[in-house]
Amino acid sequence: MNAVPEGLSLVENGESEEEPIITPMTFTLVSPLDDVSEVTLREPTVDELAKLNDDSKRFGEVRAMKNLLSTMTKIDFASIGKMGARDFRLCNKYLSRFFD
Repeated sequence: MNAVPEGLSLVENGESEEEPIITPMTFTLVSPLDDVSEVTLREPTVDELAKLNDDSKRFGEVRAMKNLLSTMTKIDFASIGKMGARDFRLCNKYLSRFFD
């Protein structure tokens, strides 16, 4: 476990520290996609976050997240588009913890 250097806090604006983020994390899909019944997500890289930010400005947040999910899971972009809303929301919620 990594220690936080003295004088540095991971808590901002008086918020309480959240539970540690488990990575990678595997989710079972409520609505499986063709041959895919679960997805494994990990901590995004800085480059992936930069691309997500750029894509959000160019294409909107949903398409940007679809691009990120496709990259991380190796599931083609068109199949990610067929993902159920609950599954997409769960993946989005998990990944958002890395940049909220």
